[in-house]
Amino acid sequence: MKTIKVLINFIMGALLVLIIWYICYLAMNINVLPNPITVLLAVPGLFGQGILTHLLHSLFRVFVALIISMLIGIAIGIIAASNTFVSRILTSFLYFTYPIPRVALLPAVMLIFGLSNTAKIIMITLIVIYPIIIVVRDSVKEIPKQTLNTLICYGAGKMQMFLYVTLPYALTSTLSTARISLGTAMSILFFVEAYGARQGMGFFILDSWFRLNYVQMYAGIVILSILGFVLFVIVDIIESVALKWKM
Repeated sequence: MKTIKVLINFIMGALLVLIIWYICYLAMNINVLPNPITVLLAVPGLFGQGILTHLLHSLFRVFVALIISMLIGIAIGIIAASNTFVSRILTSFLYFTYPIPRVALLPAVMLIFGLSNTAKIIMITLIVIYPIIIVVRDSVKEIPKQTLNTLICYGAGKMQMFLYVTLPYALTSTLSTARISLGTAMSILFFVEAYGARQGMGFFILDSWFRLNYVQMYAGIVILSILGFVLFVIVDIIESVALKWKM
């Protein structure tokens, strides 16, 4: 039911964007802003020109980066929430590194890891993992003492408290943050694929721009937005499976 609501909101948003786009197309009347209907009609034809390969590469990079970010972010966030010393060190580290634009690290990451998928996944992970760590740490710290005391009174051990209280709290905040971070992840995906890549939607869009094929360029942007929506739905599916108690 939740996914259907998300789909409806996505369609309504897409229609609004298309209306604004069409109005701008009529008002500006320039070749760099093609008719949105022409762009939409060009999308199916791209799948016969190898666009699926670019799409799968982008999907793989973002999905792997999200999974890595969630796993590492949950682990570090829970440890920081449970240990004052670790929390102080983490806070100092975050205060120093958070203001640094992670995009500025792209040359260093590419020098170390080359132009491989690893470099691109690391860059996306560096963007997404920070808010996950912070939100998990804060949400675990805010677990009501009464809940923990009640479980202790009923004889719950540390493992049971972790599995039935700490982990669900961490997962809830992690998935919510990951959903919000998807937009940023897609932006970074375009950036890392536009430089030093031969596959991916970022490369496809930039290559179309260089070839002055504006219809194909905008079609690539449309497909990239659909990819973002698909990833959004994947996060919803993970949430419905991992947090059935919340549904």
